[in-house]
Amino acid sequence: MKTINSQFRIISTSAIIFSTAFLFACGASNPPVPSEGHIKAEAEKPKANIPQPVTRAPALPRPGKRKKLETYTVVVHNVPVRELLFSMARDADLNLDIDSDISGNITMNAIDQTLPRILDRIESQTNIVYTLDGDTLKIRADRPYLETYNVGYLNMQRSSKGSVSVSTEIGAAGSGIRNSGSGGGSGGGSGGAGRTTGNKARSEIENESINEFWSTLTQNIGGILNEDVQKVAGNKRQATSNNIIVNRESGIIAVRATAKQHRQIRQFIKKTVGKVQRQVLIEATIAEVRLSDKYQAGIDWSLISETATVGGQTVLKKGGIQDVIGGALGSTPFFQLATTGTVNGNPLNITLKALETFGDVKVLSSPKVMALNNQTAILKVVDNEVYFTTDVEVNAGSVNQNAVTVVDTTVNTIPIGIVMAVTPYVNEEQQVLLNVRPTISRIIRYVSDPNPLLAENDVESQIPVVQVREIETMLKIDNRETAVIGGLMQDQIKKDNRGVPILSSIPLLGSLFSYTEEEYIKSELVIFIRPVVMENASLNGDLAEYKKYLLEDLGRQTQKKLSADKASKDETTD
Repeated sequence: MKTINSQFRIISTSAIIFSTAFLFACGASNPPVPSEGHIKAEAEKPKANIPQPVTRAPALPRPGKRKKLETYTVVVHNVPVRELLFSMARDADLNLDIDSDISGNITMNAIDQTLPRILDRIESQTNIVYTLDGDTLKIRADRPYLETYNVGYLNMQRSSKGSVSVSTEIGAAGSGIRNSGSGGGSGGGSGGAGRTTGNKARSEIENESINEFWSTLTQNIGGILNEDVQKVAGNKRQATSNNIIVNRESGIIAVRATAKQHRQIRQFIKKTVGKVQRQVLIEATIAEVRLSDKYQAGIDWSLISETATVGGQTVLKKGGIQDVIGGALGSTPFFQLATTGTVNGNPLNITLKALETFGDVKVLSSPKVMALNNQTAILKVVDNEVYFTTDVEVNAGSVNQNAVTVVDTTVNTIPIGIVMAVTPYVNEEQQVLLNVRPTISRIIRYVSDPNPLLAENDVESQIPVVQVREIETMLKIDNRETAVIGGLMQDQIKKDNRGVPILSSIPLLGSLFSYTEEEYIKSELVIFIRPVVMENASLNGDLAEYKKYLLEDLGRQTQKKLSADKASKDETTD
């Protein structure tokens, strides 16, 4: 055993010496050389600072002189147009391509005019179309071809009908108010005539407005093409023509016409679309002035026409109110105001402040509505008041049966509030023509149905008595000016019972300890209308003054949401 251990130790010592010598030999070898075929990383480029942005605009080169076009003088009488075109092309050093079917004679006197101007004049006199392609003048006959126009209008037909009538005939309705639909376009008002027959008297104004944009446009283009556009049988809205293709859904119309006709159609569509897409913002304020004792005769508008100051700021200058109607129709209570300032950002507040001179001012409504050119807009803010009409029928019974009473109740609603219909039109002078019809209704009292059967059966049926104040008129107002419609006055008696508590409620003797106080109130209804023509209907354009209200509302909503989230988180933590 010992011998074996000795040999093991000798072998182990030799192995250690051999391993150490081998490691020293490896350490003395040369380091490996990398292959030149390997991809080497690019050296990192030094980082440089980002240059500052250029704030000064680069200098633009000065415009050079425009080359003056060469002018020509052409004086011809009854010369074939082909010969004239060949001669002009030769003198202008132009190549000429001309169709074989070009014919006709021309008479012209052109002194020192450019070649395009002379060619335009030739084109207007003859049935040709020219194009200048580099140094080549191309002449072809003006044949019909198809061109597509993007109109971009709603596929919709609108109509509006309204009437205001007053009748003194016994048994007839005291006044009639009808409104159906909404719209604008061609059409107008008719009526206003009064009729009297015996003890009958009736006055009525009827308005009807119809907008059939696509049918009207098709007929207008047919008129330019000098052809009759026929209505499709059974469809009053659709108009058709062999040379006019209308796609209402996509807002595209295609026309087959000559180049001269296409120029006229292009100009007509551009003007038409530009007109119908104009927008007008109608700002209205309906106020009721409770007249003071000094002004029981009504508001004196001549006083407002003097210089008025609100908060140290001159807002109405002398002569600011202009009688628009004139002396012949001076009885119509309509004026136009020219304001020079605002109160709380609203020009209409100026006049409301000025009206406080005549009594207490109560604003009933301040609607704002935007409408397209010649389109009717209706604003309706009403409460549908409910009342019941009761019909009692008593059926006689037989010998062994009692009478049977049948009560039939019908639910009725009547709108109480404010309804305003407005149709604007903007002319070339930025003046707005308005057809306006404000209607204000309210319940003043209730009356009982006098049917004796109701009283016999202890049935009470209360029917409301509605007061309606309404104006229907046509106005012409300057842009951003204010029209005033006034003169609608009413008298009201307000009764207030006062007395000694408890004693005044004793039967028979209560009148000795109480009294009734009556107050006579006279008020005048005034309507302000201010049209604003929209050139850029956006929050960054003409509607910029309303942007702050949207931001304030957004801020309130955000704060409310944050508070709700915080409260919900606190509840979860608890």
